[in-house]
Amino acid sequence: MNINNPNRLFALVGFLLLAIFLLSFEIYSPKKAADTDWCDKPLRAGLEKLKEIKTSRNWFKVYDVGNDTYAIDEPYNWEETISYLILGKNKALLFDTGMGLDSISVVVEELTKLPVIVLNSHTHPDHIGGNTEFTNIIAMNTAFTRFNALNGYRHDQVEWEVSPSSFCLSRLPRADTANYFIKPFKVSRFITNGYVIDLGKRKLQVVATPGHTPDAICLFDKTAGYLWCGDSFYEGPILLSSDNTDLRAYNQSINTMARYAAISKCVLPAHNLPISQPALVIQAAKDFNLIASGSKKGKPGESNSILFDCGKYSYAVGKRFMRQLFPDKTKN
Repeated sequence: MNINNPNRLFALVGFLLLAIFLLSFEIYSPKKAADTDWCDKPLRAGLEKLKEIKTSRNWFKVYDVGNDTYAIDEPYNWEETISYLILGKNKALLFDTGMGLDSISVVVEELTKLPVIVLNSHTHPDHIGGNTEFTNIIAMNTAFTRFNALNGYRHDQVEWEVSPSSFCLSRLPRADTANYFIKPFKVSRFITNGYVIDLGKRKLQVVATPGHTPDAICLFDKTAGYLWCGDSFYEGPILLSSDNTDLRAYNQSINTMARYAAISKCVLPAHNLPISQPALVIQAAKDFNLIASGSKKGKPGESNSILFDCGKYSYAVGKRFMRQLFPDKTKN
């Protein structure tokens, strides 16, 4: 080829640039990376034992967990976030709204025609992603809640949630991961510890359980014997490492949860598996008491944390927060 001909030179350069672009797209395609991880990964063991309810959205798995309660699971990403739709006679409560990667309101509308109230177990981004799809939102009256409701989370604060290795892209009806963010939302009413939600022949008590975040809560249905516990307990590594972690508050909260667990039939966490045994929460309180006293030792974990292995669950505590428990000396 005569490279002295400008037109041919430009054509060659253009062809090479196109080839490089196509090659790089093939190598770094998010779909290919996700297919390797979360699209082909089997569902978490234990989910197959639950009664699945089919819906129109491939991103979610919905399970009937009894007592007019549905677990709305997002199993195709590393968070494995679970929201809950709780039905009364006159109203329904949606406890958390998930990642916001797909429309949870579509699923809710397929499950019930009752008017829906939204309440979040806490306002981390993986639990408030779908809040703006609803108009009646109640929330804990804390500065942390008010800030997150007003501001949401920018893309740079949550972009790791949509990295290629974090989720299954092909499960979504559409994907604009480059612009993924959590929208601010409007709160209809702020509430406090002990608030009772009357759904009509079904009452839910709000139990403040700060520690994981300042606004973390549990829900207790005394009649059904159900205890929803958000991120304060689940089977897996319980993360106590975000900026607003308070280990002393968590120590009090997990003991409060243990007292409710002692009169519960079922515990419903916000990650991994939707049903857990109350005895595990009671044991988790005992284990964390040992951690707080310095009697239980941990080992180095990921992301500058200390991992305390407790069997079906563990505590992943940020090293920088251990001084909250031991201000005068370093222990692990």
